[in-house]
Amino acid sequence: MNSFLIDYRDIQTPKKGFSNLFNDYTIEGEPHDRLASRFFHFDYRKETDYYKHLNNLSSRRYRRKELAELLARQNREFGTAEKHIASLERLGSPECMLVVTGQQPGLFTGPLYSIYKAITAVIVAERQKEIFPEYDFLPLFWIEGEDHDFNESAKTSLFENGRLTHVNLDVRNRLSDQMVSRTVMGQDITETVSAFTSLLQDSEHKEEISGALQTFYTPESTLELAFGRTMAFLFRDYPLLFLSPSDPDFKKLAKDVFHRELETCPHTSHSVIEQSSILESMGYEAQAKPRAVNLFRLNHHDQRMRIEQHTADSFTVFPDKHRYSRHQMLELCDDHPGQFSPNVVLRPVVQDHVLPVFAYIAGPGEISYFAQYRKVYEHFGLYMPFIIPRGSFTLVESPVRKIMDKVLQKTGRPSLSRKQIYRTAFGNLRLLQKNAVSGAENHDFDALLDKTAENIQAELHALIPALSQLDRNLEQVLAGSMRQVEKVMHGIREKTHRAGRKKHDELVTQLEKAASALFPEDLPQERVINIFYYINKYGWDILDNCATMLRAHATESHIILEL
Repeated sequence: MNSFLIDYRDIQTPKKGFSNLFNDYTIEGEPHDRLASRFFHFDYRKETDYYKHLNNLSSRRYRRKELAELLARQNREFGTAEKHIASLERLGSPECMLVVTGQQPGLFTGPLYSIYKAITAVIVAERQKEIFPEYDFLPLFWIEGEDHDFNESAKTSLFENGRLTHVNLDVRNRLSDQMVSRTVMGQDITETVSAFTSLLQDSEHKEEISGALQTFYTPESTLELAFGRTMAFLFRDYPLLFLSPSDPDFKKLAKDVFHRELETCPHTSHSVIEQSSILESMGYEAQAKPRAVNLFRLNHHDQRMRIEQHTADSFTVFPDKHRYSRHQMLELCDDHPGQFSPNVVLRPVVQDHVLPVFAYIAGPGEISYFAQYRKVYEHFGLYMPFIIPRGSFTLVESPVRKIMDKVLQKTGRPSLSRKQIYRTAFGNLRLLQKNAVSGAENHDFDALLDKTAENIQAELHALIPALSQLDRNLEQVLAGSMRQVEKVMHGIREKTHRAGRKKHDELVTQLEKAASALFPEDLPQERVINIFYYINKYGWDILDNCATMLRAHATESHIILEL
């Protein structure tokens, strides 16, 4: 099984590429140092920062007993192995930290990046335990079920006979803006599971996959619960724990953050805007758009409603348009914290207020968000955890690998490596096609045919004196034969051109197929394809293979893994 590392900067085409901020953050040198020092509290590349952060977490007080009990209860509901749940006993110690990652729940786990996040959290926790054996590091997956973009969560994609196919869950009676964690899937999920598993080719793993999905995705279940159970099933051999922040008991632990946001708004918004301005002055794009109040109010249907600051001391909740004074809203928050939900700006602050987070495993977009949040953390009396890039993979199946080998042969450049072929494909497919086609034309057929025609004509012309002496009529016959030779050579030339065009068209078509496998719909594979497509074909070891790659390599490069 071959693997190659590609710099994120080499993945530059519009839909495939990563932001300049992410590229600079993941590269060693001055750009990373500048970002880390100005926008983050700790630099995961600096050894001294590790000791600072460990001391900070050890000295900070958390409600560890309540947190451990909550996590144990939730993980039993998700079906996490008891041997992993037992590790929560260590959470009572101030020397126990968490390596957290998270994602909104996706249908049948959604795109591959959720899997890569989880694996990275496990490996980072494992690595930190080796470096700091006196501490414990537990990997935790935050299931962001409070998100209300159900359409984003309720879809997944896989390849069927080389073509990208989408599967969607349509919940008929779902209310708009209702949290994913509260949306029951209903009867339609049974048909959706059947549709998804029917797209999987017959294999020795298909029956087990189908059985598991039928068990987890039931009409009475929520998408969040089914996602958690599926992830716990996938990672049953890894010490990964799961958390649903929509739990009322968790909201009680987060109450102080909600209270301070309501008490001091729009301070959080101003802090984000200030950081965003600095980022933009440095040529980076600010992604997070703060609101004056970075909280939602939940109604009795679990719909997230906007809280707008009407005046300095009053709020209006939309779309109901109920008005509250600041004092009323603070009382409501203190008495019923479960009725509030953080937005994208406040979510990480809630996370790090409640949990002893040593590191957060972030995707490219999240790293850009976090760069806007340093002053927000300071406003809430917190330090940011280490922000570590998640593992990033492209899985290459055998047909695509063979196409790359063919391209390598056609280029006619023995010094070119397959890694360079991949790098060119990830940066500019059209250039790869051009190089392959021009490489295939390493014979100048027109020149060869011209020379052959000239030689034949010269040989025939040399016969004229001798044949004329024998019979003058033979000279006329010879002239006719020379015209026939011209027609034959012209026919050969035309057929040669057609064959060349056909050969090139086949190569270009094959490269287009490879591009669709590597970048379906012009997006990185990890943002589109579902893990069960690969598990069904290649077995459960694919998770172990990704983990092995992450143990061997840092996450500052994209990993191409040939299956």
